[in-house]
Amino acid sequence: MRRRLCPIGLAGVLFLTAWTARAVYSPATTTGWFITAGRVQGQFDALFRTDLWLFNPDSSTSVTLTLTLHPAVGNGAPAATPITSATITLAPRETKFFPDVTLSTVPAGDGVVGALQWQSSGPILGGGRIYTAAPAGTYGFFVPALPATESLTKKTAASDNVNVLQIFGVNSGDANFRTNLDVANTSAVALPIEVRVIDPVTTEIYGGTLDYTVAAGSLLRLGAILTTAGAPQVPGLRITVAVKETAPTFSSGGAIAAAYTLDNRTQDAFAFVGQRQ
Repeated sequence: MRRRLCPIGLAGVLFLTAWTARAVYSPATTTGWFITAGRVQGQFDALFRTDLWLFNPDSSTSVTLTLTLHPAVGNGAPAATPITSATITLAPRETKFFPDVTLSTVPAGDGVVGALQWQSSGPILGGGRIYTAAPAGTYGFFVPALPATESLTKKTAASDNVNVLQIFGVNSGDANFRTNLDVANTSAVALPIEVRVIDPVTTEIYGGTLDYTVAAGSLLRLGAILTTAGAPQVPGLRITVAVKETAPTFSSGGAIAAAYTLDNRTQDAFAFVGQRQ
């Protein structure tokens, strides 16, 4: 969207035009995740921040909750210490807005990015917006909250191509854009994952299968994944993310992922959340 809308209006429009893909269908839940949230300096002096909206759909019962930021860690590194908010109360049918959420509500401060989780006494809905506040503001992009149950389980075998997150909404044919990849692990165990960048016509896997490990309850930021894979500027490149079949057994959670395409000229961006088949 390129029309100028206030943050609340932008979120409202995007909620009303919710994506229909199952992986980003976001029913009310007591355990929800935002793949990425934070306040951090980006390229070209851009300052990215995250605003959040939480809504209690119940018409008669209040809900209490806490927000927990799980800071990003490196490939194979252990989980970092989580940062938790004070208890938040949502009255029946109440929406609360949390501007710059990781600066004040979840006191992580500057320079911290992570996966943001809530745990609540009743089902709620959430939506967020990531955008730049300096040196010039951008429209940014909407990020949906995902129930933990939407997390991807591990592959059944090395040949399994169904239990795979598909990310195909990136701009890969123009040097003015870059695409970053974030993968969050919502389970209680470290997960080995595989990432592929695939040609839309020949199905060639550029750079081969890329292997990483994401700590339990953590975010792994893989940065400019198309560059890492050595992919050419070909329109329609597709990214896949999967939990390897060799992963340890886990009873809940799994992997969620999103790719963010940013305009190098303006720092404006859009998000594409990994979708399950």
